[in-house]
Amino acid sequence: MSVSENSQQDSTEVLYGVESAVGRGVQFMQNANKWMDLYGDENGPSIIIEFPDIYKNNYIEARRRGAKIRFITEITKENMRYCKELIKIVDEFRHLEGFKGGIAVSESEYMTTTTLRQSEILTQVFYSNVKEVVEQGQYVFDTFWKKAVPAEQKIREIEEGIVPDFIEPIKDANEIQSLQLKLVSSAQDEILIIFPTVDTFRYYQEVGVIRSILDGLNKNPSMKVNILTAKDKNVIDIVDRLLRQHSLHNLDIKYIVQPAEATVLTLVVDRKFSLSVEVKEQENSQETIMGLAT
Repeated sequence: MSVSENSQQDSTEVLYGVESAVGRGVQFMQNANKWMDLYGDENGPSIIIEFPDIYKNNYIEARRRGAKIRFITEITKENMRYCKELIKIVDEFRHLEGFKGGIAVSESEYMTTTTLRQSEILTQVFYSNVKEVVEQGQYVFDTFWKKAVPAEQKIREIEEGIVPDFIEPIKDANEIQSLQLKLVSSAQDEILIIFPTVDTFRYYQEVGVIRSILDGLNKNPSMKVNILTAKDKNVIDIVDRLLRQHSLHNLDIKYIVQPAEATVLTLVVDRKFSLSVEVKEQENSQETIMGLAT
C-alpha cells in the first residue's frame, strides 16, 4: 500500500508492506547511474548481506554501470563480519554512531526508513524524486559523511581494543557544567583541576563541582585530587573549612597567583580526559563565567 502525491514527473510516496517497500528500493538501486549514498544504522549491513538478491547484487550492478557507492553505518563487534563483507562491494565506507533507521540518495531519488531490524527486510519507506527533497536528503547525508570516520580505522580500534582520540568544542553552558560533573563523578584514580580566578573557584563551589570531588574522595580513598586555585581571603576561608571538615590525606590544595586577564579552567581526570573551559573575571553566573570549552 502507498500514500502518494504525484504529478507526471514528480512523486512522493510513503510505502507500506514488504512488496511495496522492497520493490521501490530495488527500483531506486536500478535507477542509480552516477552515485548512491547510503546510511544504515548498525542493523543495516546484515540486511544487505543476508538478502543478496535484493541488495548486494544490485549494489554490484550499480557499480558496474559506473555508479559510485558511499556507505555509512555504526560498526560494532556484533555487525563487524557484515561490515567486512560490505566494504568489498562499495567504493567508500565510513563509521558514525548514534543514527537510527536509514537513508539512501542518488542523483535523482531519495528514500528513508525510520526502522531497520537485523536480517529483516524493510516494510515501510518514504520515497521521493522531487528535486528539492533529493537535494535536502543529499545535504543530510553529506553532513553525516563529514562527521564519519573510515571504516578500517573503526574496525582496527575494535579488534585491537583501542580507545579513539577525540577533540570536541562545546559552547552551551549547561552542557559544559553537566560534562564537568560527569567527568568528576567518573574519576577512579586522579583528578587534577586548576581554578584560574577566585570567582571561578567560588562559582564551582556554589554549583557543586567541588562537593562532587569531595564525595568521590570519601567513596574512593585511593583516589588523589590536586587542586590549584587563585586566592583571596574568601577562598582561603573556604579551603580551610573544607580541609577541617574532611581531613582527607589524598586532597592537596595549593594557591597560585591570579592572572590579570580572563584565562582557562583545566580539569584532567585519570589522565585520560581533559576539559578546558574559557572563564572570565565577571559576575558568578553560568552564562557569563563560561566561554568555549574543549
